[in-house]
Amino acid sequence: MEITYNIPLKYKEGTYKINELKDMGDNILVLNHSDYGDIVTYRLPDRKYGGEIRLYQISKELLDNTLQGIYDAKGCLKLLTIQKNGKEAILYIHYEDAADTLQIVESFARENAKVILEKIALCKEKVSRLFVEYFNDGEYMDFHAKIGTEAEKNALQEKYPQYKDIGDSCGDYRAESLAGDNGKLAILISCADNDEDDYFQLAVDIMTQMIEEEGAALVDKAADFKFMCQEYD
Repeated sequence: MEITYNIPLKYKEGTYKINELKDMGDNILVLNHSDYGDIVTYRLPDRKYGGEIRLYQISKELLDNTLQGIYDAKGCLKLLTIQKNGKEAILYIHYEDAADTLQIVESFARENAKVILEKIALCKEKVSRLFVEYFNDGEYMDFHAKIGTEAEKNALQEKYPQYKDIGDSCGDYRAESLAGDNGKLAILISCADNDEDDYFQLAVDIMTQMIEEEGAALVDKAADFKFMCQEYD
């Protein structure tokens, strides 16, 4: 079954639950929820072509009980959020202009990198590789770090001596991916106007630089320590 939620794009300044928002005619953002897969879709209101956003694993109960609209001083819908797994998750963001987009994306990238750096700092083993990997297919976006310990690198080289670069192969390390908030990253980028500026690459560049510059100082580096960054598919 599919159900729609009509969210007014203009309202009084403040924060409102979904049941507090009244339909304001045609000037609305329409959220479509399908209970088959708990999928939410909507189309960005300022796009003539494309601009469809698709979000997964969002139940009707989450929308009914936690969806809220945040309106700025001009009465414009700035954010749609829900509470998921005890944390605020953004479903939609409105940018005023390119400067607003740049400020928000840059600020998020720095904060997200700090979250990843905190996870990197927890490693107490000697580290041979510090990897950064990222991916973007227009809908799913991922940015994470991964640690290759000296012990595992040596084990890989002993097991696969025929592959000279096995120690540089991120996918062959068993360590978990150290990510920040990839869901928020995807929304911030998807709602931005990427025709003139590649905001995903901007965020990747900021996070990569911070992790390269600060991450190496947080770990016990092996003699052959390397920082490596790559896009995957």
